[in-house]
Amino acid sequence: MNQVWIAVIAALVMAGGLGGLYYLVIKQNAVLDFKALQFASIVLVLPLMLALGALGVLRSDTIGPIIGVIVGYVLTGSRKE
Repeated sequence: MNQVWIAVIAALVMAGGLGGLYYLVIKQNAVLDFKALQFASIVLVLPLMLALGALGVLRSDTIGPIIGVIVGYVLTGSRKE
């Protein structure tokens, strides 16, 4: 039962992230730049991996490298400023 709640919370985080991007693009006429792409990748991929890991679809030996790739992707973009 706890696994379902983790998946629901992850889905809510993903929906909130998409809502934030929608607000920036539609309401404030913002341009989707590299920071927005990084934000979208974190808000969509990490909760999805959390939910799939909690439901037993992904194993820990799969989740670890994916998290490492995402962290590397996000930290690589921080040096471009």
